[in-house]
Amino acid sequence: MWFLPLGRGEAVEAIKRAYGVAQEYAKKIGGRVETLQPRHIYGEKAEDFGYTLQVGRIGVTLQPASVIVLWGFYNADEYLDFVRFIHDGRTYEWFVHPIAYYPERVGVWAEEPYIFRGSLLIDVHATGGEQRDRVYGWPLGYFVAPLQPPQEVKPPRGRRGPRGRERGQGESRRGGEERS
Repeated sequence: MWFLPLGRGEAVEAIKRAYGVAQEYAKKIGGRVETLQPRHIYGEKAEDFGYTLQVGRIGVTLQPASVIVLWGFYNADEYLDFVRFIHDGRTYEWFVHPIAYYPERVGVWAEEPYIFRGSLLIDVHATGGEQRDRVYGWPLGYFVAPLQPPQEVKPPRGRRGPRGRERGQGESRRGGEERS
């Protein structure tokens, strides 16, 4: 069985395991753990979609040192066929159609949680005759981000010319010169 209904004891253990993984990453980077939200997937377009998935391909670019840890899926759309997560050239497929029939509509991944960093592609496929731009499903997991963004690396300063001043600059102001 790929997915476990939320009501099963093994599902609770899988969620705890995923949270433990997220906490370990947060300790490594000095970060925080949040539940996965639309702003983590869509960025500035988060308000357009909310907790729904755009049908087709979604490109996700994570901040440096950020991590997504997925443990399950919410599916309230009987036409949501499957979701593919593509990371570093590897495809992870989640067939989420039966989750819509669980009473809680949540399926927990029975294996270890998926861990994504850097960039990620999400392919969403729906069946049905009507043209749709979104499905009512959402990946469940944790987003781990550093508390402060990584420090920007500054290039070294230019070489100094004669008498300690930078090349191309005028004479330094010394002595009794006034500033204008």
